[in-house]
Amino acid sequence: MSMNKLKRSVLLSIMLFSFFGFIAQEQLVPLSGNAILQNQKLDKTLAQKTTTTTSLQLPFFDDFSYAYKTPFPSASLWADSNVYINTGFAIQPISLGVATFEGLNKLGYPYNFSANEGMSYSADTLTSLPINLYSIQTSSSTTYYYQPSDSVFLTFYYQAEGFGDAPEPDDSLCLDFYMPLLNLWKKVWGKAGYNPSSSDTTFYRVRVGVTDTAYFHDGFKFRFRNQATTSGSVDHWHIDYVTLKDQYFYDDTVLVDVTFSYMPTSFLKNYSTIPYRQYNPATEKGTGFKNFIRNNNPGTSSSNTGALSGQYAYTVKDESGNTIPTDVYVTINNPGIPSYSYLNHGYFNCTDGVAACPVFTLYPFTSTLSVPTNFSIKHSITNVPGDIRKENDTLVHLQKFYDYYAYDDGSAEQAYYLNSYGAKTAMRFTLNYNDTLKSVKIYFDPIIKNGLVQGSSFRITVWSQDGSGKPGNVIYKDSLTNPIFTSGEYNLFANYKLTSCLPLSAGTYFIGLIQTTSQGLNIGFDRNTNHKDALYYNVSGSWVQSSIDGSLMINPVMGCADLTIGIKEHQKEIFTMYPNPANELLNINTPFIAELKQASVQIVNVLGEIVLNEELTNQNSIIPISNLKNGVYFVQIKGSSINVSSQKLIISR
Repeated sequence: MSMNKLKRSVLLSIMLFSFFGFIAQEQLVPLSGNAILQNQKLDKTLAQKTTTTTSLQLPFFDDFSYAYKTPFPSASLWADSNVYINTGFAIQPISLGVATFEGLNKLGYPYNFSANEGMSYSADTLTSLPINLYSIQTSSSTTYYYQPSDSVFLTFYYQAEGFGDAPEPDDSLCLDFYMPLLNLWKKVWGKAGYNPSSSDTTFYRVRVGVTDTAYFHDGFKFRFRNQATTSGSVDHWHIDYVTLKDQYFYDDTVLVDVTFSYMPTSFLKNYSTIPYRQYNPATEKGTGFKNFIRNNNPGTSSSNTGALSGQYAYTVKDESGNTIPTDVYVTINNPGIPSYSYLNHGYFNCTDGVAACPVFTLYPFTSTLSVPTNFSIKHSITNVPGDIRKENDTLVHLQKFYDYYAYDDGSAEQAYYLNSYGAKTAMRFTLNYNDTLKSVKIYFDPIIKNGLVQGSSFRITVWSQDGSGKPGNVIYKDSLTNPIFTSGEYNLFANYKLTSCLPLSAGTYFIGLIQTTSQGLNIGFDRNTNHKDALYYNVSGSWVQSSIDGSLMINPVMGCADLTIGIKEHQKEIFTMYPNPANELLNINTPFIAELKQASVQIVNVLGEIVLNEELTNQNSIIPISNLKNGVYFVQIKGSSINVSSQKLIISR
């Protein structure tokens, strides 16, 4: 299966690299588990709905556009919850959200940890609630009885692989219909696994007629199911836009439906999430953002006869529910929202500077922030002529200002690894103001066979930036630690607290790890936000920028403690020092020494070791540094009313 194929590929790569004397490079691998599902609680109604006595009536429709709210199928439509409802795995879906079939159960764990990786087994199912195909009450006195001539069809769209793992020929996606009176399921459609080309991002349409009289009873059901390797998140199929209706003609593929297709990009310029104390609108506020709007109306790429006009807007609310002034509604016309066809996917990218879009000022976030907070941003499409689906015209996302940096969107589609002893992985982060690094959150793939990753070790490491923009000297290297898998506030990121808080002055740093194992550590990799420019790796003595589109899920956590004299260090300079670079003596001026109480100065080397520690009794102090070697140091002022204030010092003779 897929894992066998992967193992053969990795083994071949290792053999080739070994043969030519090179070290294996960066790789992606399918996940062993799903952290989002493991950190969720099942909707209680999922256990209750099977007791309902009322069947659904036609039409039946689900496009999973609620995926940004929950990872589980709608309890009002589906009888089970084994598939993963998400916005991340599919490429160019018909509408926002898909149902993904793979080898994990509804709790995000493999169905069988020890499943043979060369075999395919029954895995996920998605079963509708009972549907009444016997009759429908058309008025208070009239009942209509369905019959095969009513053109009842089930249609859906599917995609293999997407941002996941391609299903193998022995894998499959199948559709079954249920005969109520016979208590019998019958397979009515199936597709064998295959490996799509890199350019194949199509969602293929399937149309299956309900023709057998055995189906036309109250209690009809349909289900999707897949065969896959059941030891991981592999062999992916994604389905979208499931419809069951009568009087279904072939022309019903023509849809007047304008919908969101992806989650919008961050309103920040550089990150998905930023520490609130590091937010500086001059450098971090985005100049625009992308929102992907898809028009499923018919048309061709040449004539664009299906183009539609409409309006798009976003509304921002703070945590108290107060609406914050934002940009006005935007009329989408000329050229309008392009039409969708199998040749033209018709995406409308709302980003600053594009002629068809407005200039988004994004002024909700124009000032610095004094407390952790998030903003709820509601995106909506309105006034589209003939739009048949209103439920997929709205989505909500959060813009977070917490205590950590993140490039990723919080969900992993694959895992990233380097399988070389001593390999280094580093992500670039820029501090706008002096701060302290408290810990680093890392999302490791939570389930690895035979304890390979759990038994491995690594060191959290911080590098300065060299003159070429790559990781430079080591500033801090923490003690050995091992991957752990515990629940946390941000999905299942494990929080690795530093042995001692690391003071960092404003500037650019690289934060990551050095592994002390030849096993791949399998760090979560987000395929939907692309910040490969911030990811560097080193397996052969030199740093290389990543070539893989996506974002590594490493999140530095800032701020060891709030300051009692000024919430932000940049609002009140705790101390100044000169000269810098210095050689024999260092002058330190602490104008607020009376407020600091029991003040002391510490000088810390790049390994985090305290090489000088002296009490401060006067506002102006002269510190001898002649016994310190040339290099980069950090000068810290500590007191009973402040945790630490730090500045970089260079000693050069």
